[in-house]
Amino acid sequence: MSDPEIAARRQAIVDCAGANDCVLIALFIDELETAPEELLKVLAAVMKVDEGVMILPNLHHLASVGNPIALRQHLLASHIDVLLSEVSKQVGRVC
Repeated sequence: MSDPEIAARRQAIVDCAGANDCVLIALFIDELETAPEELLKVLAAVMKVDEGVMILPNLHHLASVGNPIALRQHLLASHIDVLLSEVSKQVGRVC
């Protein structure tokens, strides 16, 4: 991704947080080779707060650790909301 694309993706996440009255405690940028480690950092951070919310550009960002739909369902069952900052045809609440 180019720098402008990364900046736009970051801004979409910030805008999504604002639209849903969320306070960002961390913003992780993953690369293909670091995706599993960065996702684990996100999960650790969101599990430390009550009513945790994870904002992702799309569900593909969960694929580095398994089935994205199944992981989203597990997170929702664990009271961690999953918001998507990009308009897509995937399952999820879009900002």
